Amino acid sequence: MQPFWNFPATAGGTINSINNAGIETFRGNELDSLTREICQNSLDAVKDEEQPVIVEFKQFQISRNQFPQRDELVNAFNKCESTWKSKNTKIEQFVEQAKYILKNDQIPFLRISDFNTKGLEGARTGELGTPWSSLVREAGSSNKGDSSGGSFGIGKSAPFANSKLRTLFYSSYDITDYQSHIGVANIMSFEERPGFNTLGTGYFTDSHNSTAISNLLNLDPSFQRDETGTDIYVTAFEPKENWVEAIRNSVIYNFFITIWQDKLVVKIEDETISHENIGTLISKLDDDKEEYCQVKAYFKLLTSEEGIQVPYPAKRYKKIGEFKEGEATLYIMKGEDLNRRVLMTRKAGMRLFEQNRISGSISFTGILIIHGTHMNQVFKKMENPAHTEWEPNRYEEAPSEAKKAFSDLRKFIRETVQQQFQAETTETMDAFGVSDFLPDTTQVAGEGDEKKESLTMKIKSIAHKKKEKPKKKVKKKQQKENFEDTLEEVGITPEGDQAGHSNDDRNEGEGLGGGTGNQQGEQGPADEGTGGAKEGKGEKEKNKPIDVDTRYICLEKDSGLYRLNIKPEKKFEKGKLEFKVSGEQSDYILPVITVTSNDIEITSIDKNVVRFVNLTGKKPKNIQVQVDYEQYCVLEVDLYEI
Repeated sequence: MQPFWNFPATAGGTINSINNAGIETFRGNELDSLTREICQNSLDAVKDEEQPVIVEFKQFQISRNQFPQRDELVNAFNKCESTWKSKNTKIEQFVEQAKYILKNDQIPFLRISDFNTKGLEGARTGELGTPWSSLVREAGSSNKGDSSGGSFGIGKSAPFANSKLRTLFYSSYDITDYQSHIGVANIMSFEERPGFNTLGTGYFTDSHNSTAISNLLNLDPSFQRDETGTDIYVTAFEPKENWVEAIRNSVIYNFFITIWQDKLVVKIEDETISHENIGTLISKLDDDKEEYCQVKAYFKLLTSEEGIQVPYPAKRYKKIGEFKEGEATLYIMKGEDLNRRVLMTRKAGMRLFEQNRISGSISFTGILIIHGTHMNQVFKKMENPAHTEWEPNRYEEAPSEAKKAFSDLRKFIRETVQQQFQAETTETMDAFGVSDFLPDTTQVAGEGDEKKESLTMKIKSIAHKKKEKPKKKVKKKQQKENFEDTLEEVGITPEGDQAGHSNDDRNEGEGLGGGTGNQQGEQGPADEGTGGAKEGKGEKEKNKPIDVDTRYICLEKDSGLYRLNIKPEKKFEKGKLEFKVSGEQSDYILPVITVTSNDIEITSIDKNVVRFVNLTGKKPKNIQVQVDYEQYCVLEVDLYEI
């Protein structure tokens, strides 16, 4: 039978409009999504694991007369136009553009070919569940193995998002030596004749059952396939950006581990990205982009002799089963100005996400690769459709155990980093310069004891002198631009113990600073920015200092954004926080721009003072604060009950 475009009918079923959920998933990030999904799918179909998979991207054009049964596809778009006229503006615009493209003399295509892969097995029979059926005919289906990258069947929509006709052609040479091709137009339902609507998906086929056509499709005149693999032809490929650069950067960013391991080679037009040149290409990435700096740090770890490899220990769970020792490996390295994150990947080697909140006091970087079969299976089931997060609730058989498994993995990362790199602390330290003020007790050989210096003291009596408690001073509130000038004018010298201390060991995953303010004394100082009582209230604030453990981490240095955790020692209804920068000679106020928190209700912000209503009693309070300071600083935070 002569090949034709077959649009199957729906008998009283769903009418599909233009908003295809799978395609819309990749809107706005089409080229990066195309690169990630294509390379991942090819890696999942590897034939010889001892050799790298090769993926090739090549653009070309064909005349409109060479487009397979172009007139039939144009006719389908005409029927879409008449069916949806004045009913859906978005469909009208899409159809108008599609018809315009199909009338042009030349139509642009992108050919994506892979090699050392198995091809689309199942094309001969069209059997349900085969790779061919899952890719071409089934919706939301994937038959990939446990160590594969994808599992939702959504990634196959990424090429459609890069076609202005939403039309692809698949050509395959599979490991059974069967050669086949088929076209898929993923458009919208239309009325074929009165009362007869189509599903909206059409197939370029030679059978009303939409089976594959027997033989390869050679649309690119410069290409001829002579080995197993798959070719995907993306029609009307007209990207808005430099597609070669975009795909190159996406390959490097997402697959540098796989390429470095010599499991993947990518060719983009005349460029080749391989094990031999991946290091050079990474070194040329723009340092002004944060994501590329991270890639450089991770690649340095992979290639440095200073890196440490730590196997994941054996774990057993009641429902999940057993992870054998070494099913995952953590690569870590310590150094200056590293990102304090661990890149998480599975066997396919594609970037998934970065695990942070590990240690803010240790400068390190790391990569965790899950390569064990069973561990891959478990964490694959936790993966979201975008492959950017592990979500334990997706593991339907045992979500609570999946959560525990993920928690154990994060704990392993934190503890390994701390055990390997945590600086040893000692109870003594050298005080530089103190020797200038101490007597020289060194004795030269041959000299007598008379050269020794000594100090003899005799205590005659001990008397206890009662120290009078200083009287509270009440001063009129003064509004001054500079707080230090105010102190000078009224003759007040700050007193009391307000020294900070580090709490690095109290948080498992953050770099911590801060301290415990107001450890001594019963009366806290007046607000440095506003005075002791809230202006206009007529009621003086208590200003009772509260002992508090304070921890913080800098989120964005340039914008002065910090995350703060405070744990008060008592319950209180209303309070205020005073922010200061700890300096060598003295502290000075730190103006606050914004404060957000789910644990406290902010009532006012005045210079460095934040007043609030306590919502959680003695429980720790997580606060995000933006301060007017563009450099790293040592925060001093005092808490008062008011």
